Amino acid sequence: MPEVLGRSVCLSESNGMFSETAVSEGMPVFLSLHREEEMDGAYKEKMTAFCSHLSNHGCRILADISKRTLQIFEVPDAETLMDQLNLYAVRLDYEFTEAETIALAAKRNVIINASTITESEMEALKGNPHVKAMHNFYPRPETGMDEAQLKRQTDRLHQYGFKVYAFIPGTGEKRGPLREGLPTLEAHRTVSPLAAFADLALHYEIDEIVVGDPQLSDREDHRIRRFLNEGILEVECRLEPGQEGLYEQVFTNRIDSPDRLIRIAESREYSVSNGTCIQPEHTRIRNIGSITMDNEGYGRYCGEIMIARTDLPADPRVNVIGQVSEKDLLLLNCIAGGKKFVFVKE
Repeated sequence: MPEVLGRSVCLSESNGMFSETAVSEGMPVFLSLHREEEMDGAYKEKMTAFCSHLSNHGCRILADISKRTLQIFEVPDAETLMDQLNLYAVRLDYEFTEAETIALAAKRNVIINASTITESEMEALKGNPHVKAMHNFYPRPETGMDEAQLKRQTDRLHQYGFKVYAFIPGTGEKRGPLREGLPTLEAHRTVSPLAAFADLALHYEIDEIVVGDPQLSDREDHRIRRFLNEGILEVECRLEPGQEGLYEQVFTNRIDSPDRLIRIAESREYSVSNGTCIQPEHTRIRNIGSITMDNEGYGRYCGEIMIARTDLPADPRVNVIGQVSEKDLLLLNCIAGGKKFVFVKE
């Protein structure tokens, strides 16, 4: 599980985004040091100052570099550049040879391309604690990695002892030119950042997760931090009138819940044993993400609350009392038995 959420930034988009409150100790920050469109006459000075700002606030700077970068900063090699800009790790582009990568990795942190690295390259670098693996992000829709592909490649990298990084999309204005999000996994392109983060952390065991886009709302940042710090997933939803009291309560998924349902352990408090009598209402088809409450037709189970993790038919004994937001449906598969979550208003 990552300890902090990483960010990705371009120098031209950094105004105000990495203020005193935006950065945190140990946060990985990914940036490119070979974007030609940013390389004006003051580029070297501006980037040096920006990297100094990040380093002074305890960020771990992960930089994409090319041979052109070395020329711009007037340094003989990547190691000197890392010293000059206080870089934690560098990802070397195709101009650098495998021999140069191996030589630098003997002394400094080097990032390899986790999405395209071959078995022979893994063999050449295995056992080196300085080598990290970072998956690509994919600006063009339909080109992101498949679930099985990401799982297979990440498992291989872990077997060779590499820590693995990956990207999730942000919120608000997305990075150009396509502005379609920058996920590693194609399935994450339209989900909430929290859902993408939890999915990568729990199902793919990604070691470091970075927001690919320049913006992340305060709300999504809070949701991810709460998951990291408290282990609680905030599930955005809309509840029917009269059920608003369920918002912000911490619930637990029963350990014996089946794949098709999340069964809320605490819902016994609402059961018929407490004298509650629930009349049938909204007994409609239970689509994935439907939040339900058993009515009096279920006898002693009356009042029990569940969430559908797959489409289920209508049942006259089951009231639909709410619906999980579409962008958070992926979270339902992240709430394992015994794990905690809360309903929050979308």
